[in-house]
Amino acid sequence: MSDRRLLAGGVIAGLVAAALGGWWLSRPDLPADWSGKDRFCAEAQTFTLTNQARVTGDERAAALRAMIRSAPDDLVPDLQRLVGSMAEPHEDGHDHGDGHDHDPGATTPDSPEAVRASGERAGEFIERTCGVNLPDIRT
Repeated sequence: MSDRRLLAGGVIAGLVAAALGGWWLSRPDLPADWSGKDRFCAEAQTFTLTNQARVTGDERAAALRAMIRSAPDDLVPDLQRLVGSMAEPHEDGHDHGDGHDHDPGATTPDSPEAVRASGERAGEFIERTCGVNLPDIRT
């Protein structure tokens, strides 16, 4: 009977791994190198584990906005979601200096789950691409 449980556990683990692998492969590819990488990675240094105690919320938001200006296009929505979670929503829909269009109707804050997912995706990308050690991100 324990052999059956072991076999069933192995099958379930295999299915979960296949599903996660399929999800990972279906994500948009983010480039390892692009024209704004140096600037992007320089701003990412703001978020290193060693800087956490001395960086203010305003400095974090400013660094994220700067990263948006130099980020790969497929990462921009995640970074915008993170900036939006740090500040009050803007109801006027004007350009906030990040070079990307804003939807005037998008004043509703994102769910905590969506913000967390964006943080994980952006964090993993930053750690892998820039070599920055971020808190709560494991790559």
